[in-house]
Amino acid sequence: MQMQMLYDTRSVHPLDRYDYYQAASATELAPVAVDGRAPGRLLAVMSTARIGDLELEHVTWSANAQLVTRRTQRFIQARDPQCYRVFLCASGVMIGEQEGRPVPLRATDMALFDLSSPCDSTHGIEPTRMRAVMLSIPRSQVPVPRVAVRSLTSTRVPRALPGRSLIAQFLLGLDPALPAPDPALADVLRESVTGLIRAWLGLPSGISPRTRQTLWIAHLSNLIRRRLGDPGLNVEQLARAAHLSRRSLHLLFRDSGLTPMRLVKQLRLRECHRSLLDPAMADTPIKDLITAHGYLRPDQFARDFKQHFGISASQVRARHTR
Repeated sequence: MQMQMLYDTRSVHPLDRYDYYQAASATELAPVAVDGRAPGRLLAVMSTARIGDLELEHVTWSANAQLVTRRTQRFIQARDPQCYRVFLCASGVMIGEQEGRPVPLRATDMALFDLSSPCDSTHGIEPTRMRAVMLSIPRSQVPVPRVAVRSLTSTRVPRALPGRSLIAQFLLGLDPALPAPDPALADVLRESVTGLIRAWLGLPSGISPRTRQTLWIAHLSNLIRRRLGDPGLNVEQLARAAHLSRRSLHLLFRDSGLTPMRLVKQLRLRECHRSLLDPAMADTPIKDLITAHGYLRPDQFARDFKQHFGISASQVRARHTR
């Protein structure tokens, strides 16, 4: 499963980008209308992926004029996913507004919105490029009364809330150029978002230690994927990238059946397997594929691959290209 490009204004002529963006915005999970004068420069990119029954969206936006996207009642009636959306700003500035509450969001700020209610988003002007990650979860999967959640929408999620930092780290660590997270993470993300909402309302969080561990390992997997091509990747570098001590890093894996370096090997093998199945890489020598994912010794790779998948890399490629 990989992120799929929903729209990218760089794919059309600069004079057509505003019209293209207006039309493309109506195809989003929660369609919106775009208001404002056509900017001279516009960058709008959105990629999406499904994680179980959750929707993950990455957006990058930049323009030399202010634009407002509006989710009106008409758009809600046309398509209502009946979801809550966790909006995490990675960079730049965006002002969201729902229930009459405007909320300016800057780097690492997080807010919650109800996609079944009207809302506006005002995007800033260059030179700041806005990047955001959005995670939408069906309201039916959040066992908290909607009337209670309504008081939280369009306000910043307090940074001190249990689980908030971990969810933010995981979402910020996602790279739309890499495969989307494992669908098995859907339950973990659902529990984490529900626990965040419950904690925000002063209720028991409900985020189990096992869920925290799984989300941490998923976050570490994101960090590792960004560095798979480095054959020297080690525990020290991974701990530093995660802002953890070596001891804390090892404690995260306790009772998981993994170690940090075993996870690195596992991810390298999975990415090599994925590359072997990629038609675009059918003519790339296997030795080049494995080197790109951090393996320096073909003999070690051959042993690890056969042990993990029960079949050789050349057999995988041969079966797939028949």
